[in-house]
Amino acid sequence: MNYKQLIQIEIKKIGPRNFFKRVLLANFGIVLVVLMTTLTVSFSDGQMIPQIMTVSVIDTLVKSVFTVWQSVLIAILIVEEFRSKTVLVLFSYPIKRQMILLSKLLLIFALISSAMIFSQILQNGLFWWLSQLIPFIKYQISALEILQISMTTITAIAMGMAPLYIGMLNKSTVATVVSSIAIVSITVSSGLSDGTRMINILPISILLGLSGILTAYISIKKILKEDIVL
Repeated sequence: MNYKQLIQIEIKKIGPRNFFKRVLLANFGIVLVVLMTTLTVSFSDGQMIPQIMTVSVIDTLVKSVFTVWQSVLIAILIVEEFRSKTVLVLFSYPIKRQMILLSKLLLIFALISSAMIFSQILQNGLFWWLSQLIPFIKYQISALEILQISMTTITAIAMGMAPLYIGMLNKSTVATVVSSIAIVSITVSSGLSDGTRMINILPISILLGLSGILTAYISIKKILKEDIVL
């Protein structure tokens, strides 16, 4: 059995159609929140919302939603299977544990990457279009901002692998998701004292991404050495 076959097994557990529907639903929610934020700031300040804010709100929401969603997939496909020992079914086949774990992580990375990139393009394209029709929506994005968002989206996905380590410590799906929410709160939704989000500072963002990959690697090494018994 190769990686393609293993990934196909994991895809069936998630249901690609349901996943895509949920991505669209999440994007609908993001649109509503961005519109509400735009309206609130615009009318409360008595002036048009700053142009940069729409882009920033979109970026924050997309990264926050899908980084937490990433932890949910990690909890379902990895942590819960080890907690309930259903992973023993796969381990009963003559397949290396490393291949099984990597296939799960590759699928999670592929799904979240696709969802996050799709959402960034959809949301920014939609609000650019709305800014042409609705006066109080001011949207403008520079080439530098596009580059920053692209790079930090990749590092955010890598950072999102970190909850695997937390979840596998006690085989807890709750800990996996809660740790992701905590990470997002510190690095994406808020940030430094001046309001700058940590994920948008490129050196810090790269460090966070590398930390996520490192903790996932440590988790895999730990799992490979661990004995799983009924």
